[in-house]
Amino acid sequence: MFTSPTQAVYTTPVPVPEDPAGNIKDDCRLWIGNLDTRLTEYTLLKLLQKFGELKRFDFLLHKLGPEKGKPRGYCFVSYENRKDAEKAKRNMHGKLALSKKLVVKWAHAETESEQQEIRVPCSTTGVFSTGSTESQIRAIEDKLRKMEESSSDFTISTKPVAQPGSSQLYQINSAKQEKIKKPYSRKK
Repeated sequence: MFTSPTQAVYTTPVPVPEDPAGNIKDDCRLWIGNLDTRLTEYTLLKLLQKFGELKRFDFLLHKLGPEKGKPRGYCFVSYENRKDAEKAKRNMHGKLALSKKLVVKWAHAETESEQQEIRVPCSTTGVFSTGSTESQIRAIEDKLRKMEESSSDFTISTKPVAQPGSSQLYQINSAKQEKIKKPYSRKK
């Protein structure tokens, strides 16, 4: 994605959906998201088994609605030990699976080190900064203040540019419609 130096890029953390295992705290449990809908449960299971022995695997499907029976786009997996779970997380996060890059996170609450950063351009130089949260908030507020001050520079005209029905495309389509509207006559 291309962004200009004055355009802010916000990357927000992807929230982990509710775990079907309930309130069980498992430090070896991963959430794997952004799954391609063509990726089968069997294929994913075989891919995950490469990193260690699995304790639990939940491949979730829609229960209701027009998507009933189709994959939700994420799953949960528990490994026998933390070392295997870390290896799977490290090796699978960001890897391409069919047409989508996988997102792998811990299924339990994220720590601050796992959250993604917000990149905000400096108001004077336009260079992106990834400083403290307070400095990022100040930069965003500064940018919003400047946008409010310059809002009077931009006006939206409610007057039409041309008369309705005067464009060439409208005239061509009207001529086609006239040909269609002529009644059919049977010749003897």
